[in-house]
Formats: sequence, structure tokens, C-alpha cells
Amino acid sequence: MRSCFAGLADGLHDQLADDTDYAVLFEYHHRRIAGVFRSQPDLPLHQDSVGGFLHGFLTTAAHLIPDGSVQQQTTFPVLGGTLLLARHLPIPDAPATAGRAFIDRLADELPQSPASVHDDLALALVTGAFAIAGDIPVTCSALGGFCLGVIYTNPWLPDGIDPTALITAACHLALHIR
Repeated sequence: MRSCFAGLADGLHDQLADDTDYAVLFEYHHRRIAGVFRSQPDLPLHQDSVGGFLHGFLTTAAHLIPDGSVQQQTTFPVLGGTLLLARHLPIPDAPATAGRAFIDRLADELPQSPASVHDDLALALVTGAFAIAGDIPVTCSALGGFCLGVIYTNPWLPDGIDPTALITAACHLALHIR
């Protein structure tokens, strides 16, 4: 298991017991996140893409959801759902460009071309997330997962907060992977 999931499992050990209130919420998000990945058949589902999802979600939650808010407090079950999904997935043996079709399609929908990204803060947040992730490589599928994690935060974001710069930065990085 990738180290980010092993660490998450250690941190959630008590909450992962079936007799807790969190079990239902963890399973709910597990099913929803799995559905998000199933809806994107050109994005591989493995520990690296789900690791990207986890760090996309965490980055967005940490930087765009107000500290101490009810929204921030209710994001916790997503972590357990992500772990439930990832724990039985393989560590991929795939080219770094696997998932490029997803990135290309996502990049075509962005208001700003990822090739000309100018948001240095967003780019630093994406690269910083992968530095924190440790053993999640920066691949198209991991960056695609990162984008899905950013998108998944939408219900928790305050009105007027747009995470598109993070998605654009992740696509920018992916478009340079050969």
C-alpha cells in the first residue's frame, strides 16, 4: 500500500471499526468516489490515481475551505472513503502517460489553457501536494485523480470560491509528461 494510505489507515484506525458512526459515512464516500472514477473510463483506477484524488481533495480543503468551519469539519469522512477505495487497488505498473486522454479532455473544458498557466501559487500547491504524498509519482493518472479530488470538494466550498486554478495547474503539469 502506498505510504499515504498506510498513514491514513493508522490515523483512522479507531474510526474504521464497524461499530462507529463513521463507518456509514466512510462507506457512502467510498461508493461515491468509486462512482466518480467509473464515470471517467479513460482515467485508470489504482492507488496512484486515488492517491492523487486524496491529495487534490486535501489541498483544496486546506486552502479554500475556511478553517474551523462546519464545511471543513464535515470533510473528514471523505478521507475514510478514500482509504476504503484505495486499500484493495493495485500499485500500477503503467506508463506515466496513462490517463492522458482524461487530462486532454479536462484541459479542453478549462477557461484558461493549461499550456499557458500563470498561477504560480496553484502550481506550487499541486507540486507541494505530490511532495507531501511521498511515493505517489507525478503521472497523468495521479494528476487526473488530483483533479477529481479538487472537483469533489465543490459541495464544501463557500460561494464564490473557484478551484479551477488548481485543476489548470495539474493539467499543465500532466501535459508536460512524456
